[in-house]
Amino acid sequence: MDKKEGLENNEDELWKDGAFMETLGPQDVKEKMKTFHKKHNEDMDYNCKKCNKKISAHNKDWHAGMCDECFNKTYFSEE
Repeated sequence: MDKKEGLENNEDELWKDGAFMETLGPQDVKEKMKTFHKKHNEDMDYNCKKCNKKISAHNKDWHAGMCDECFNKTYFSEE
């Protein structure tokens, strides 16, 4: 496989079902990185936007504002 074929295969994987991505600007990344290494139970000051369950700052920033259960159902459902 040449380099071009490898890139095309990677691009196909990128858009497969079961992936979550969002576009961030430089300032957004800087702010979100503050919560990247926090534990799932640190700073439980937010609510899931789907079920209203308490979520951590990490989930707010890195799981689209959802608890793990809602995030997984939304982006990684086993259909």
